[in-house]
Amino acid sequence: MYYSVSIMYKSERSDSESPLWEERIIMVSALDEIEAEKKAIKFAKKYETTFDATNSVKVTWSFYQVERVFAIDDDIEDGVELFSRFLRNTEALSILTPFDD
Repeated sequence: MYYSVSIMYKSERSDSESPLWEERIIMVSALDEIEAEKKAIKFAKKYETTFDATNSVKVTWSFYQVERVFAIDDDIEDGVELFSRFLRNTEALSILTPFDD
């Protein structure tokens, strides 16, 4: 069976700026939700990173948590639903607001 898994990452900075968050949705093949979550955590930890940004600011992106595991129908084809969630109005507005450049 296939699962889409929502993974949350959080940044930490060496300056006083607020952290950024990243939601990454991946697909894994697993026997059940528990195995899907374990596979997703292993994947997520491989992409943790630290780098020097502008002005000598050190940024670290770390795996924070698996937010949700969502079963996908076995028939993978055009239009199959990979992920779905309900949002509060404030969450939707936040997602729809672009970052300031």
